[in-house]
Amino acid sequence: MTIARDLRTASTRELRERIVHGYPIDPSELEGWIYRGTSLGLPSAVQRLTWKTFQKAFYRDPRTGRLLGWNVRLEQDGVDAPSRPKLRRGRPVTEWNYEVISPAGVPMPPGFDRGLVIDYGRAANPLGPIRMVKDPLVALEPGSADQLLGVSYAVVRGHCIETPTYFTLEREQRVDYVPYDDAVPARADLLRLTALELSWAEQLFAALIATGGDDGLPAFTAIDRTVFWRCLEAAPPMVRAGLRPMVHTLTFLPVVAGYRRPFFRLSSDDRERFLDTAARSSSYFVRQSVVTLKTLACFAYFDDPRVRAGFDAVPPPGAP
Repeated sequence: MTIARDLRTASTRELRERIVHGYPIDPSELEGWIYRGTSLGLPSAVQRLTWKTFQKAFYRDPRTGRLLGWNVRLEQDGVDAPSRPKLRRGRPVTEWNYEVISPAGVPMPPGFDRGLVIDYGRAANPLGPIRMVKDPLVALEPGSADQLLGVSYAVVRGHCIETPTYFTLEREQRVDYVPYDDAVPARADLLRLTALELSWAEQLFAALIATGGDDGLPAFTAIDRTVFWRCLEAAPPMVRAGLRPMVHTLTFLPVVAGYRRPFFRLSSDDRERFLDTAARSSSYFVRQSVVTLKTLACFAYFDDPRVRAGFDAVPPPGAP
């Protein structure tokens, strides 16, 4: 008998203690896997209206790097029966999309920050209560992501409301169907930077932030930039339209400015010298490019809660 199956008869008090004292999860251990879920803690009458068993899938989006997922409805053949997804037009029925994130900065009941968070408000779901729901997720054994325990709570106007909706997850199989692949392709976004341009921009950002971790703050490359880039895609077109020429200008200007190579091929010292010169350039566009990209770099950097916390802890210059 596994720990997950032992918990089928556990009280909600015991399940909550398991969440509070659970083990952390390496998100890379989840990606590409489908887990068999079993609902716990709900009255049988409620379970009959919803489902006792289900699947949760975890999928790393190759474009954004986000760890996404969705629920798969199963035929309710029995708690120990093999998983048999409900089908619609020959495809598994999926719903309740989510993103898996770190608990840092997420409002949650005390002690619910031991593992990861399934956040339904950060994925493509219909408007409604589902967007208020979050599921803390912990491992049931240290160093293993084979058996997990989760619970649902809602965030309403900043207040956390716990529910008795607990569930176990047991690793079952590799992801073999991605519902996003069936979506109608969206019109190409001509203002979106390509993956190569994003790498150029982030190297410029890292140099403009100029912290490598020695000052107690995380390096720019160590923070999660996906939320920043996703938010930037919602910026007005005129703002986004100016980003590409600025990135290209500062990336390739060093070639004709005496360095004979693009910015991403420069040493750290040469990058610093080039940006210092560019900030004092006689060209207004070059100067403005430095200012704009440094502002955006700060937005991306300070979006990370670890940076904000670490920055507050760094004493001001000259302080004892």
